[in-house]
Amino acid sequence: MTGYGKSEASNSFITVMVEVKSINSKNLDIRINLPRIVNNLLNKLNSKVKEYVKRGKVDVYINYRLSPEIKIPVSINYSMAKTYIDAIKKIEGTFGRKIEINMRDLLSMHDIFSKEDVDLSGNEDVFLTALDRALIMLNEERKKEGEKLKSDIEKRLTIIEKTIEEIEKDAHSINEKIREKLTEKIKKLFEPDDEEVKKRIELEVALIAEKQDVTEEITRLKSHIKRFYQLLNEDFSGKTMDFLCQEMHREINTLGSKLKEINVTGPVLKIKTEIARIKEQIQNVE
Repeated sequence: MTGYGKSEASNSFITVMVEVKSINSKNLDIRINLPRIVNNLLNKLNSKVKEYVKRGKVDVYINYRLSPEIKIPVSINYSMAKTYIDAIKKIEGTFGRKIEINMRDLLSMHDIFSKEDVDLSGNEDVFLTALDRALIMLNEERKKEGEKLKSDIEKRLTIIEKTIEEIEKDAHSINEKIREKLTEKIKKLFEPDDEEVKKRIELEVALIAEKQDVTEEITRLKSHIKRFYQLLNEDFSGKTMDFLCQEMHREINTLGSKLKEINVTGPVLKIKTEIARIKEQIQNVE
């Protein structure tokens, strides 16, 4: 699910700023952008993200600033400075003109002055605390989105339930519909008042009705829907819901195949459409 979190943590030495962004993804993909000087923390930071996020594409941006009281050591490359000075003297000798060098000129020569890395060991907790706070904020947003997804899925489950009820009513009348169709066919061949013909019709109706009984499929569909509602109120897994969608799709396919004698194409397609929409939504769920 999508979300955003931003936070910081500090001590007397350093302030750490963290931003976390997540978007939908079937799997967990974590990308952490942090200063080279703290690359040694990458595994711990990665583990911290996994404590909060199980599924999604997560981008983490980490930066820091030192407290004003901290002096950053600067190294001077004297050899390079001498090289510059010697070169300037040669230019002066060539043109017969003195070249003035001020402090700004020297500072612009980056290969003479360079900042040294500050030792950040002992500040690991500040980085982890800042990330922890940002992840808490991220999950708060993800929970809000989760509530919206839950509401949408419940609405679609209700549509499926009502449509199953319609199919169930039609399925109960299947024997009569089969009997009518068989009678029409047999009328063309036999006298419908003949007792043998009547018995034959009843036998055929019973055999076809047995093959086209969808009680099990409807029972399993209702069971899957009930389980869906349970998962929506639990610490559920999106992968579990994905499996339920597959099972529901299989049951409705079987049901539609069995009820060829009655026109359930519309309701079956309606249920399939809602299952597909639920399946699409749960790709965003952990």
